[in-house]
Amino acid sequence: MIQPAGTENWRGLRLANAYRLLLALALTAAALTDRGPAVFGQADASLFMVTAWAYLFLAMAFEWLLELRVLPFRPQVHLHTAGDLAGLMLVAHASGGPEGPIALALLIAIGIAAVLHGGRAAIGYAAIGVLLVLGEAIYASWTQADADHLTNSGFLGAALLLIAVLVIAFERRAALWEHQSHAREREVRYLSELALRVIEQTDNGIIVSDPEGRIEYINDAARQMLGEGEAPDETSHDRLPDLHPGICEALRAWYAGRGDQQRDVDRPHRLRAQFHRIETALGPRALIVLLDLSAEDERVRRDKLAALGRLIASIAHEVRNPLSSIRQAAELLPASGTSAEREQLTGIITRHSDRINRLVEDVLGAARAPVVHTQEIDLVEWLDRFADRRREAWKAAGQPFTIQLDAEVEHAPARVDTTHLWQVMDNLCDNAERHGRPAEGNLAVRLRIAAGRDGRWQLQLCDNGTRIEATDRDALFEPFYTTHSQGTGLGLFVSRELALANRGELTLAEPPADGADGNCFRLSLPMAEGASATETATTQARD
Repeated sequence: MIQPAGTENWRGLRLANAYRLLLALALTAAALTDRGPAVFGQADASLFMVTAWAYLFLAMAFEWLLELRVLPFRPQVHLHTAGDLAGLMLVAHASGGPEGPIALALLIAIGIAAVLHGGRAAIGYAAIGVLLVLGEAIYASWTQADADHLTNSGFLGAALLLIAVLVIAFERRAALWEHQSHAREREVRYLSELALRVIEQTDNGIIVSDPEGRIEYINDAARQMLGEGEAPDETSHDRLPDLHPGICEALRAWYAGRGDQQRDVDRPHRLRAQFHRIETALGPRALIVLLDLSAEDERVRRDKLAALGRLIASIAHEVRNPLSSIRQAAELLPASGTSAEREQLTGIITRHSDRINRLVEDVLGAARAPVVHTQEIDLVEWLDRFADRRREAWKAAGQPFTIQLDAEVEHAPARVDTTHLWQVMDNLCDNAERHGRPAEGNLAVRLRIAAGRDGRWQLQLCDNGTRIEATDRDALFEPFYTTHSQGTGLGLFVSRELALANRGELTLAEPPADGADGNCFRLSLPMAEGASATETATTQARD
């Protein structure tokens, strides 16, 4: 019956008039039989009889107006409320005052007015009712010497105002709840439609079924994966055993706790079915997600072919130049007249053959998965020995290069493959020789080791050469990427793969903010068990 204020509540008005008809019939019956409450008509029985019949005819007239709707909603509501107040106050006057069931009927009438009118109109009719009740009480006090209705009328008037305010407040709250309910309903409908659209557009197959395999929803992708093609009518293929007995058997085994959460099948082509349990108001349901493994296999095959094409193109590019030099030297060798010319041409052939051989070895090394044989070492001692040997090698070759180790910890225990670690550090030093020299040619390499906050050792190798361009930083670790004519472009790629095999990470550190020259490569390695807390505490104490 309650609707938001301002709306035409015809249904509520019909219910109110039905109540009015029942009340009028009860009053008329009480007037005719004298069997109603004793208060009815005790002051003026004739007036009570006339008012009861008039109230009944008025209710019937209101019903006729409601059927024909000859008047708009608002005028009819005002007529109904005015008729209630007039009729009930005449009944109260004929009965000696608004007491007992008459007071209850007045409260109900004001409550109905508050529901149908809402706002100021309801408060206005409640105020009119209060004035009529007080007026009747004052009249009874003047005309009846023993009458004392003022106190009861005062309470009744307050109750009329209170019931109007409470009904209006409840009506507004009910309207707010109804508005929120409609908003939630629209939101749920929108989200449901959106989810359905997403499910229909996804490449994965989606099936919802009960534990027995009765399908409640299946999208087009699942139908195509299961070889059904176009969606059938609603009466066919409504059970999972009819579509794919293997998936249905796996579903039942998973429900019984005897199977895995996913199952790979080969009919009609390679599929993977993943099972997820969902609880609904209708009981447990299974969400079956179908993944097309044949499409994934095809993507992997295309990626492998693309990677193989890039590898072949890179190798062909790296081999073409030395082969061209070897061929030219071989063509000139028979025509050489002196031993010096032959020696020069032979040197060219040997040098470029070594370059091709080194390229082949690097490619084979990059293609092989590294086999890791770890042992626990002290990285500080190991780096100190590496720096000494590198320093001796440069001195023997007559190169004025320097290498210095800065250790922020006394000991750095770690489990690592020392052969792989040596190859990584050696590749980084070779890279510094080729690309990290400053303009004057005096290379200075700095090694640094510290304990990171993530429980890993941080090794840094920095040079003092020209900073690597921003356009080259992202491609440094890609295979066959090089800016040196004698390089293969596999050194940093292999070094990173070896670091990953030892649960480490090799990266190029960000350039310093002050704009100074130099590049730093950072090798992150996990600490040995039991070393993290001790060494970190030692580092913090030094800080």
